[in-house]
Amino acid sequence: MLYRSPPVSNMKLWKDRLGYSGTQMARITGLKSSRRWREYSDENKPQGLPLANLFMGAAMTVLQQKHLDLVFSEMRRIGAIVDPDAPSDSPAPDGEQAQ
Repeated sequence: MLYRSPPVSNMKLWKDRLGYSGTQMARITGLKSSRRWREYSDENKPQGLPLANLFMGAAMTVLQQKHLDLVFSEMRRIGAIVDPDAPSDSPAPDGEQAQ
C-alpha cells in the first residue's frame, strides 16, 4: 500500500470543513490530545499524520453509526478495550494495564 500523508494545508481545510475543534479532531483521529493534533497540523513542523489515524478520522466522519459499531464490536471481539465516547486519558478498566 502506498500512503503519503496529506499536506498540512489539507489537514486544516478538513478541520475547517468539519467545523471541529482541535479536541474533536484529536478524538476522531485517535490522538491523545488536541496538542497532538496541533503538532500534526503545524506547518513549521510537518510530520504527516499516520495512515491508521487518518483512516480512523475519515471513517468516523463518513460511516454511519451502525457501521462504526460493527467495527468497534469486532475490535472488542479481538480483545481490545475501546470506548469511542471516553476521553483518551480515561483510566484503564480494573485489571487492565494503562498504556
